[in-house]
Amino acid sequence: MRFKVLLNNEEKEIDVTRQGDRLRVSYDDLSFEARFIHTDEAHFVLEVIEPGPEDFICRKRIRAAGYKNGDERQLWANGRLVSYQLVPEGAQREIDGTTTSLSASIPAVVSEILVEVGNKVTAGENLILLESMKMILPIKAPYDGVIESINCSPGEAVQPGVQLLNIEQIVD
Repeated sequence: MRFKVLLNNEEKEIDVTRQGDRLRVSYDDLSFEARFIHTDEAHFVLEVIEPGPEDFICRKRIRAAGYKNGDERQLWANGRLVSYQLVPEGAQREIDGTTTSLSASIPAVVSEILVEVGNKVTAGENLILLESMKMILPIKAPYDGVIESINCSPGEAVQPGVQLLNIEQIVD
């Protein structure tokens, strides 16, 4: 099955083939195989199988949680948050602006807010730390930008999809 996704305002095509509990994923010049080790509603563990040099096979486990709302998706995997949007077949891609709202992918409590409104941030920088199931989950900047608003406070319980902050992308 082929998916079109909008990731960091860039459209990508991803091929996913499923055979039982195994997935083969290909995009750009990358390809890997994964199998489900454990699933529990929005939480799951994948074993990723990647070919290495000289018939060596690399296996690594990824703990993940996902959230979806219509065509919008968020995936938290090993401490990293990826937000993307499915692009419906035949749809025109329109980006109305350069502002993105970031939210939690699983129920959590806001542990710490590391930025203030007006701060310039770089891609990958931690913005907010959430705590869930004794894990610290960072909300990271998806790109270089400026914090436009913060919609939460430390100690607040948040649900998936609830906007925590808005970041405006810096376009060169």
